[in-house]
Parts: sequence; structure tokens; C-alpha cells
Amino acid sequence: MVSLYQATYVSEIWLFYDYTSLYQFERTTDAQEQSFQRAMDNMHVMYSHDFSLTLRIEGLTPEPIWKAMLQDETQKIPVYHEASKSIQALPLKDLMENRTQYRGRGWCKAEVEWSSARGIHAQNQRIDGSDQAEGELAGRVPLTPEAFAEEMRRADFTHRNDEGAVILLQKKIFFEKVTRCPEVILQQLREAEVEQLVKSLQHYQELRSFQLNYFQGTPALAQRLVEELLKPDTKLEELRITYADGRYGGWKGSMPGTGNALAEALGAKLPVNSTLKKIELSYNDITTQGAEALLAGLRQNKHITEMDVDYGNDITEKVRKGIQKVLTANGAPGETTFTRFWNIFPKGPSAFPSPRIKVQHESQNYLTRNMSVTWLFLGFLHLGDAEAQALAAMLRENRSLTWMNLCNNRIGETGAQALLDSLRENRQIVYLNLDANRQISAEVLKEIQEIVASNKAQAVQEANTKQEASEPLLIERV
Repeated sequence: MVSLYQATYVSEIWLFYDYTSLYQFERTTDAQEQSFQRAMDNMHVMYSHDFSLTLRIEGLTPEPIWKAMLQDETQKIPVYHEASKSIQALPLKDLMENRTQYRGRGWCKAEVEWSSARGIHAQNQRIDGSDQAEGELAGRVPLTPEAFAEEMRRADFTHRNDEGAVILLQKKIFFEKVTRCPEVILQQLREAEVEQLVKSLQHYQELRSFQLNYFQGTPALAQRLVEELLKPDTKLEELRITYADGRYGGWKGSMPGTGNALAEALGAKLPVNSTLKKIELSYNDITTQGAEALLAGLRQNKHITEMDVDYGNDITEKVRKGIQKVLTANGAPGETTFTRFWNIFPKGPSAFPSPRIKVQHESQNYLTRNMSVTWLFLGFLHLGDAEAQALAAMLRENRSLTWMNLCNNRIGETGAQALLDSLRENRQIVYLNLDANRQISAEVLKEIQEIVASNKAQAVQEANTKQEASEPLLIERV
């Protein structure tokens, strides 16, 4: 996992193992005890900092291995032996067994909680296998201090008197991180996590951007979520809620009507909201009922300039045009452009008999001259060499795109070679995914990867140089 991060970000990854980095029992000098206490007072920084990642290994030793070691005294484990006050290698049967699950241990639960206080859910991951009981919905949101205290009362501690200190520390972290958080990006939330999110939102006092993708819920819960996000004192400017309907997410849980409830709740709030500028509600199975309620609210709002509801919803052309008319009146530059998802084209899918024809047409007529779209996702569309060649021709003209995902298509050697030829001229692309396509030679893939890696390294260097030039006083202080 760490190697993947290093390859992706073209940067060194520093690892911190908390247990082996601290003086553990038994600490024999005052200096060791003071070092340990200073570390404990600030341990949460490693788990909750916005520039760090938490990678968790939660699994216990597999039962067959555990039982085999109990019976084999030749296999020994080095541990601290209190009686002799030294490290000794002992057989497993001589040690005290502790098979408490990771999520049942007080300190482990605290570490997961500290890590969940970040605004971006993906910075807190389990890396030793998925949770089968949770399926794909394993996202977490921070617990309120009251809910966390209740969790701690049910958790196991080696030293029960640690409970109070852990509760106080979590409260400090929660208010330090959450009250200042400007952006939240969450995904794969179970219904219980969405319930907790609704309870926690009142504390996000500086929230400007909110994104929630793939979640379970009911229409009533969706309505409460919107109402909590758009209270009168909100500062929210961007709102993205997608894949509320299990039909698109590949999992079950959301009740029918959740998407309409989102749209209707937004429609009721838009006439009195003056902070929101951008809204995306893709893949929520919104029907005419929800779309018309959303449009009715939008007509009384003078601030929204971007709204994406075209894809994964059943929106009539009349409503779509009505939305575009209001957005244009509010200051949107003509047809609305969306920068992060594959549905960036200004025309709806009904204008083309297939995604392949759509990609060829829009590559030639829209993306070639568009200078604002930066991300392009075109995976799982059965695109072939002809579409890849159209995209390659576009790349010779376009200089705004930096990220392209063409995975799980039918692109072969001809299409890949065309993309490679265009990359030799276009040095803006820092990500290009061609996984799970037809046979593409290792030589072509290698050269594409080398060019993209070089582009990314150059982009990082330019960004660092720009940052240094813009903050000379900070550099001098350091």
C-alpha cells in the first residue's frame, strides 16, 4: 500500500509506527516516562493532521496460526518479561491471551476516531482486507464527544483508568478539527454513519464545500441532511451529493424516493439561501417530481451558477432547459461546465445513439476548445480505438485537461499509440488510466507511464516553486 502511494504521488512516504516509536512498559527512567507522556499529550496530531494518512491493520493473528503456535514451543516471541525486567523470547502458551477485536479496544477506537476528524474520508483506511460485514460501505464520520464517551464505556482497556484521558483528548480534537474544517469529502456511508453526520454538522462552523458519494439512507434522513447543511447561518458554497440510490452504487440500502427527497429539500431551502454557488446531484434517481421542486426553488435564487442533475436522474428536457435558463440569468457563462466527472458535455445523452458516438463528437466539437474542464472520466463505456484516436486528436489542442481515466474499455494498440503520440506534444496530463483494456503492448504502456510520471513531477516542482515564491516571509521564519 505504501509503495502504491509513493508511486502515485512521486514523493517519499515517511512511516510512523506509534507502538515501536514510544517507550513502552516498563519505563525505567524519568526521561523515558517524560518522553512517553509528551508523546501521549500530542499523539493525536499524527492521526488527525490534514497532511497525514492513517493506514490500519485490524486483523488478529489467524486462528489456525494461533493454535499451531500454542502447540509448538520452538516458536517463540520476544516480549518484555516483568519478573526478570528484560526482553525474553517465550512460547505463546506462556503469555496472557488477548483476542479482543481491534474495534473493541479503547485506544484503537480512539485512534480511528482521531483519524476520522479529517475532512477527507479517504485519508483513513484499513489496508489488511475489507470488512465483509460492512461490504463496500465502510466510510466513517467523526462522533460527537457525547457519542464517543458512550462508545468508550463499552470498550476494553488494559488500564481502565485510561478511559477518562481518552475521552477528554477526543473532545479536544473534535472541536479543534471540526469547527475549523472548510471542506468535507465523504463516501460509502452506511445509514448509521449518515445519522451521525447529521448530528455532527452543527459543529462545522466554517464549512464551505460538502461532498457525499455512495450512501445509504431514507427520504426522511436525506431531508434532515439538507436541512442541517443549509441552516440560516450556513457558509456552504459547494454541495455535491451523488449515488444516493443503490441502483447505481451496486449495493442495497437506500429506500426509493431518497433522490427526490434531496431535490425537494433543496428546492425548499434555495429561496432563502444566499451562500450556495454550485450544486451537483448526479446519479440519485431524481424524477420529474423532485426536479420540478428543485427548479421552483432555483427560480427564487439569484446566486447558484452551476448545477449538475443531468446524469443518473430522470430529468425532462423542459426542466433541464429551465434550470439552464436560471443559471444563465444568475451569471453562468452559457452552457454550464462541470470539471470533475465524465458527464461534462453540454448536451444530454439522448442526443446521441451511444456513448461511443458521443465521445467522438464531443472530443472534436467541445473538448478541443474548452479551457475549463480538467478531469475526464470515461471508464466502462466500451470505447475502442476510434474513440481513443478522437481523444488523442483533442489532446493536441486542449491544454486544460490534466486527469483522464479510460479504464475498462476496448482500446487496443492502435488507440493507445495514438494517445502516446499526442502525449509527446501535450505535457499537461499527470494521470492517465488505461487499465482493463484490450491488448496494449508493454512498450507503449511503459512510455505512456514515463511521460505521465515526468509531467506529474514537473507539476509538483512548479507548484512548490510557486508556493515558495508566494510566501517569502514564511520561508524566512523557518
